[in-house]
Amino acid sequence: MQEGLLTALLWLLFGGSHVVLSIRAIRTRMVARLGETGFIFVYSLVAIGTFAALVHYVALHRFAEPQASLLVTIPPVRGALIALSVIGFSLFVAAVLVYPRLPMATFRHRVMPARGIQQLTRHPFFSGIAIWAASHALLAPSRVTFVFFIGVVVLSFVGGMHQDRRLIAELGEPYRTYVASTSFWPFVAVITKRQTINWREQPWFAYGVGIGASLGLYEVHDDIFNRGGAYVIAAVTVGSILAILNSRVRAGGPRKES
Repeated sequence: MQEGLLTALLWLLFGGSHVVLSIRAIRTRMVARLGETGFIFVYSLVAIGTFAALVHYVALHRFAEPQASLLVTIPPVRGALIALSVIGFSLFVAAVLVYPRLPMATFRHRVMPARGIQQLTRHPFFSGIAIWAASHALLAPSRVTFVFFIGVVVLSFVGGMHQDRRLIAELGEPYRTYVASTSFWPFVAVITKRQTINWREQPWFAYGVGIGASLGLYEVHDDIFNRGGAYVIAAVTVGSILAILNSRVRAGGPRKES
């Protein structure tokens, strides 16, 4: 019980700091003092530090408080959840690759009509990782890993909704219209006829890279949390830095500070 509770508390530390620094009033004051580049640096440093602490703890205690998932014993269900995990992670990887094109990209702050992956979901990063984590939570072998993956689902959904509210406040009606025509969960806007898919605009190469990365990770699945979670921490840190740098380059550098 103690390990699961501490995992939840570490999630609150990571998620809480993540959300608090995104609150418009706090973000505005920090950007005014540090500049947007400085704010992104501080924000990333806090996020990476708290995330590293969480992952390290989970890596060390992932076998504590074991609990058997009944779904693991049902082959068709287990197979479906693994497939869902692959889809979610592939969407997440594709989102990282196309991140500079999204209206919420760092240094971008522009709203364009939904194209490509945005026609499926306006938050491919958040929704992809939420789907991946939900499937893992249902197959979790211990209370610690269950809490960890449920935390990923909650933070992903809350993070996406919080980001939408902040961008509506910052960008106004264009982003409000964008939200109304798209959806957080994949295909919901398409099913409700608020969005149509242009298959020629889809980032097929990014999807392919995502599927390849997901299948590659499956081959080393049992070793991912080895070395105190160093592999996970390093991968997320490097991926985040590359996404931010890519966004900055695509945007032509940081905006002038006022």
